[in-house]
Amino acid sequence: MTDHPAAPGTARRLSWIYPDRGTAWMRQAEQDAVWGPYQEIAADLGLEFTVNKPEEVAVDATDPGRPKVYLDGAPVTPADTIFVTSLYSLPHQTQDVCNQVFLFTILERLGFYLPIPPALSYIGEDKLASVVHLAGSPIPLLPTVRVGSGREAMAGRSDAALAALPFPLIVKPAYWGMGLGISVVHNMHDLKGLIGLAGGSDTALVAQPYLKVVREQRVYVVDGQAHTVLYGYKDGYCLAVTKASGGRHERGYSALPPELADTVAYVAERLPTPYFTLDFLFDGERHWVSEIELDGAVAFNGIPEQDAAARAIVRARFEAYLAGFARWHAAGDDQPRRRQG
Repeated sequence: MTDHPAAPGTARRLSWIYPDRGTAWMRQAEQDAVWGPYQEIAADLGLEFTVNKPEEVAVDATDPGRPKVYLDGAPVTPADTIFVTSLYSLPHQTQDVCNQVFLFTILERLGFYLPIPPALSYIGEDKLASVVHLAGSPIPLLPTVRVGSGREAMAGRSDAALAALPFPLIVKPAYWGMGLGISVVHNMHDLKGLIGLAGGSDTALVAQPYLKVVREQRVYVVDGQAHTVLYGYKDGYCLAVTKASGGRHERGYSALPPELADTVAYVAERLPTPYFTLDFLFDGERHWVSEIELDGAVAFNGIPEQDAAARAIVRARFEAYLAGFARWHAAGDDQPRRRQG
């Protein structure tokens, strides 16, 4: 790593803040399918790519007017580093949530360019927050009810809210991902049992209608425009399109269907970030917006056709980050933000 400062508006480092609490198998899978290819693409763009735990960032504010930030012991500044700050809250990362939330907020206040601003990350991570934020979408979001869990989950305080949806229901954690924890419930007794189990991890749940015939379309959106669309299908009774849950993706990628264009434009306007993914479900009669992901990962699987498309998506994403970084500095937003009023 060079000791010379980068020119204003020219990033030289892309740091992904990621709470690494996976097993050896998980780490290797992530390296092969995601981090390794990301690193190669970043290098092609002249960027040093690193994946850093939240605790690898330290801030010296003994002089509040001249704070110093260290990444794994080395100094970094808003002039040379882009931090990717998407909130991760899978069950094995729960203990890292507070550290992420406050670290992301601090980095934002210190003037670093964060292509996924903390406020948007929090909205994108919680499925009910996404529904509220995108109210008014031309294609509606799935009807959603959010309920808490915990030691008093059996008290019945959520019954009135849950009465808004008919059974059967898809019930899943409000802020997990990768198809984890998805269940189908057919009556209130099953639902309360599931809420009770979720209390073991203090995990909030969302309930949504169970759509039996589903095709998923994942739209990769770069700088407000649909870049590529990936189609997925549920096989049989599986509950998610993700491969780990029994789903499958079509070989290859496609262009955006015209009927989805207005909704993509609407969501892009509501999400001022250079990149996100937007999932649609088709139940055989109509489309629904399923969810958004501010850090929608692009996985590489060794199939040349798909890997070429994946590389194009990731490269476009990183180029959009670099363009956003340049605009950030041109606008003078790289200065520490002081309290207003």
